[in-house]
Amino acid sequence: MPSRRYKKISESEADIQDASGVVSRKEDPSIARLPRLEILVYTVVAVICFICYPMYNVYKESQASAFRFYGVLADGYNLFGGLKDEGDFEWNFWRELVTVQAGVIVFVYIAVGRLAETFCPEWRNTLLLVLSLSSVTLLATWRCMLVLLLNAAFMYFASYSKRALVVWVAALLQLYSITNSFLIFYLNNFIENSFDYHLTIFCVALCNLRFLSFCLDYCSSKSEDTTKFSHKDFLLYVFYFPLFFFGPLMMYKDFHHQIEKKSEKLSSSQIGQVVKDLARYMLYIIFIEIVLHFLFFAAYHQRANILTGLPLWALAGNALCHLIFFQLKYQVMFGIPNAIAMLDRVDTFKPPVCIFSIYTFADMWRYFDRGLHSILLNYIYIPIGGSRCGTFRQLIGSLLCFIFVFYWHGLEEHIFYWALFNWVGVVIETIVNQVSKTEKAKSFKLNLSGASLRRVTAVFSVPGYIALSLANLLFLSGISMGYIYFERLIITSFPIGPLVLLLLYYCMIQLILECHRICGKKYFCEKKYY
Repeated sequence: MPSRRYKKISESEADIQDASGVVSRKEDPSIARLPRLEILVYTVVAVICFICYPMYNVYKESQASAFRFYGVLADGYNLFGGLKDEGDFEWNFWRELVTVQAGVIVFVYIAVGRLAETFCPEWRNTLLLVLSLSSVTLLATWRCMLVLLLNAAFMYFASYSKRALVVWVAALLQLYSITNSFLIFYLNNFIENSFDYHLTIFCVALCNLRFLSFCLDYCSSKSEDTTKFSHKDFLLYVFYFPLFFFGPLMMYKDFHHQIEKKSEKLSSSQIGQVVKDLARYMLYIIFIEIVLHFLFFAAYHQRANILTGLPLWALAGNALCHLIFFQLKYQVMFGIPNAIAMLDRVDTFKPPVCIFSIYTFADMWRYFDRGLHSILLNYIYIPIGGSRCGTFRQLIGSLLCFIFVFYWHGLEEHIFYWALFNWVGVVIETIVNQVSKTEKAKSFKLNLSGASLRRVTAVFSVPGYIALSLANLLFLSGISMGYIYFERLIITSFPIGPLVLLLLYYCMIQLILECHRICGKKYFCEKKYY
């Protein structure tokens, strides 16, 4: 019988975390070491065949098909070819909001906030509230602000019932108001233009989660804690300017604890860190804008006939581009507000994890949008019972989380299937995790060397990793486009296409595991910078 050459330890033991919360790299002995030549093969195959060659094919096909994207490509910089992909609504929406006016407002907010912290710290939060309300009104228009204040008042009065059920009903009714066609018709007439209308809808949906957090925390609070739940606290939490438009989300109790701390003057090293953060995200923006001149991956989702005709390698590369872009744009959208909030000593959740450092549904939800995950975990999953009350309650809790995610995202068909596939993926991973703890599974593991067990783990993880990628493509592209990827890469290319996918994803998982072994999984999932 081969000897077992690895020792199980917890992730917390595999990583070192200093007092400042920075996770240090440390080798994880729970993941077995593989021969260097084997790792080299995995690395070469993953880097060349999984990443570089597919993306090169996207570049080649993009340049060859540029003339077919009339109406999707816009004039860019001549230095980079002249044409630029503007097919991604979310990125264009964010760029349209980030104007010179927005920059001036951010500068005034930071300057006044620092002056208040220095000369009248007792009035700091009041001034931050005034600044936040004024800034949001200037950027989102008074009509949007009026809609948000009416929704805020509705939820604030619902919290006075001190009943979680009443709060949930009020929150669900509020979300229904931005999906009901009759109410949407009047809202659309009230808001002056399309951009402000979409911004209002987006802000109501985002604020809905903040309303929930404040109101449910208030309902669960003791009578002597009511001073923490004043209308001023409520408004500052909901409309706090650095995090208002795009997040990341924070639970009320975390935000209140940090914003109420005694303010101290920022050190030069802390200010320098904020400047480094902002510089890093500016580089991300420049990188994204340059790439959009060469890779027209978003434009393909506006032209289904062109996407359908792509060669398989280019189609796979287009899918990969969308997944990477999904992470990068949220790095920027979450990272810049996070850096500005740090000036107020508000430490939010870290930006999304690199998609090349995780391969399971559970980790995707845990480490991508960490703010949304914290809301779902603390206000739905744990109250239902979570993992403490057995597997059945755990599965029901996760089901309710995904039902709410579907409802919150707007009750669209592709969101339903995306949420369903994610729930099924989480369920399967939960069941597999439970089975792996049985005596038979432990006995099977003992009969394998550490390296063999790692290979077996990677093999059985491949289908889930492929399913996770396809589910995210469904979320990003919709039903019709998502089906094109599935049909071309899995069905019509059978058996060669699926076999190649299995091989490439296996190599990628081994590369991820090797990074986890060398540095520790926590380092990749919880470090501050990527």
